[in-house]
Amino acid sequence: MSTKLTRKEKIALQKEAGSRSPKQEKKEEKSKRSLQTVLALALAIIALLLYSNTFNHDYVLDDFGLIKDNTQTKQGIKAIPEIFKSSYRFGMNVTDYSLYRPLTKAMFAMEWQLAPGNPFLSHFLNVLFFAITCFVMFKVLSKYFKGQLIVPFLTVILFAVLPIHAEVVANIKSRDEIISLLLCLLSAGAFYDWIVENKMSKFYLAVFLYFVSLFSKESTITFIAVFPMMFYFFTEAKRKQYLQTFGAMAMVTVVFLLIRRKVLGDQAGPVPMIDNYIVGIHGFFAQRVNAIYMLGYYVKTIIFPYPLISDGSYNHFKAVTLTDWKFILSFIGLTTIFVYSIATFKKKNVFAFSILFFFITASVASNIFMLIGTNYGERLMYVPSIGYCLIIALLLTKIFKSNLDGNSFSSWSTFFNNYKMPIIIMSLIGIVYSAQAINRSMEWKDNYTLYTTDLKKVPDSAHMLFYLANHISTDEYFADLPDSAAIKKSQTEAIDYLTRSIKVYPEYSDGYQRRAYIYKQTHRDSLAESDYLLSLQYNQTNPVTNNNYGTLLFDQRRFDEAKKYFEIAVRYNPYYAHALNNLASSYGVYGQGEIDAIKTDPANAETHRKNGINNFQIAIDLFLRSIAVDPEFSEPYRLVAITYRNIGDTMNSDKYTNLYNKVKSKKANAKN
Repeated sequence: MSTKLTRKEKIALQKEAGSRSPKQEKKEEKSKRSLQTVLALALAIIALLLYSNTFNHDYVLDDFGLIKDNTQTKQGIKAIPEIFKSSYRFGMNVTDYSLYRPLTKAMFAMEWQLAPGNPFLSHFLNVLFFAITCFVMFKVLSKYFKGQLIVPFLTVILFAVLPIHAEVVANIKSRDEIISLLLCLLSAGAFYDWIVENKMSKFYLAVFLYFVSLFSKESTITFIAVFPMMFYFFTEAKRKQYLQTFGAMAMVTVVFLLIRRKVLGDQAGPVPMIDNYIVGIHGFFAQRVNAIYMLGYYVKTIIFPYPLISDGSYNHFKAVTLTDWKFILSFIGLTTIFVYSIATFKKKNVFAFSILFFFITASVASNIFMLIGTNYGERLMYVPSIGYCLIIALLLTKIFKSNLDGNSFSSWSTFFNNYKMPIIIMSLIGIVYSAQAINRSMEWKDNYTLYTTDLKKVPDSAHMLFYLANHISTDEYFADLPDSAAIKKSQTEAIDYLTRSIKVYPEYSDGYQRRAYIYKQTHRDSLAESDYLLSLQYNQTNPVTNNNYGTLLFDQRRFDEAKKYFEIAVRYNPYYAHALNNLASSYGVYGQGEIDAIKTDPANAETHRKNGINNFQIAIDLFLRSIAVDPEFSEPYRLVAITYRNIGDTMNSDKYTNLYNKVKSKKANAKN
């Protein structure tokens, strides 16, 4: 006859049998989820604290062209529909409209609406999104590692502190890198849930997130290869699921590319050698030799992040040949790890996955398959560096023989005690990397700090010499100088830097243009004109050069010549407010000339009057276009008011005089 077991006896029997009650299993599962969330939050907090020193940084480098000086972005929320219909660089005085990244530019427009001219909000959001990325990355990796936490934890610690990421986080413009990766990680998580739960809603969400990520940065397209590879290494996905994923991703990618082409048209122009030295090397094979060398240099910089530089264009990196040790070392190293990854691919070796992840995501930026707009940019290694972080995490767990099957930890103490050595070693690595990341992020404080710091590291960079010269010769920089003597000294230094820049690259159109501008400001018109002509010799389509040369000619009362160059500037950039204003002024001069001619040629007074009014009307239309493009530019308000008065329209003259005073007052208040 059987007797009823007591509760204690049931628990004892369960322990002996190694089984757990449903209630116990539920409790342990809850504890595991809680630990996972705690670890994810800890990683996010590390990232947030690490870069909190950037909150009060200024706009830096590309932030000016894309945000502070961008006439489209500064229109705020109302510009968002147009942002999705125009190129990434629209609103800048450039002729390069080859990029389409409306998502992050729309974010910048919203931030400008909320805090115009104040970079704090944008810097805060960059750091916040970076911290969220670390949180999500840990969660997603934990899924693909079947709930195992140590490798994801170590991977994300390293990713959070990697110094090469300082540029991405500290430079607002690089939000495109942060958002594209964040969306891809969320997409990867949704794909995993779809495979495990077989819920089509998760599949649609994953595809949608990937599609949206393309609008942040085009290089996201590499995840067409990454996602199926993740399925192969970490899931039991069926063939049908591979096909569904690839098909859906390919379809939305084609949709994106069609939208992009519709917006940009055929904008594939030549890449300037000043931006990418590889372009200037003759021969496909010789170019790829240098591309392989640069990819090896990227790997070196990810691992040993010194020196970190904001610009590595012509002529900092010197061209290498097939027999150069720099190429040989890069080639052997890259080939070795690639062959290893292929050889161990079928075994689903996670080291192989990490290596291939790096190669796939770095492919677009490598210049191996196609030449891009730069030969070096640390921001371009933001996503590929995950492969390195994963390799180091795997090595540490392998060296210390960590049990990667254990995923039943319910508290931080048990988790730490079980993986004490890998965590300690990674923490030591993290301390070293963190110190450099903090130091590097501080170098991105403002343009002057960045340029003067980096010029010491890249003294042969034509771009860096130009950047510093350009910065110290602006009215904004002069406003902080004590007197005219200091301004004159700064102008002289700027000319010296530009002369060095031109010596590095004798065909540097922008270098001649900026030096001409300073010559003009210092009343050396003959030198200015000579430099403007040299600038136009090397780049006839630069709107800024044409406009500034036109200004010099206008001031010399060479109105017909000036008008020609203003027209060229407007032709190449129809949304260039200053050029529109200057072209309008030319018509205003013609109009006034016709009115003045009435006194000297009274027989044709009516003809002169009609011609004068016609020129004044053209001028008004151009002034109004200038105002529409850049409502903060005060000069066209003043001039259009004068022109309205010249045709007897006192109502509009008074209206724009009042608007001119408001814009001037607003600017004055902003400075104070």
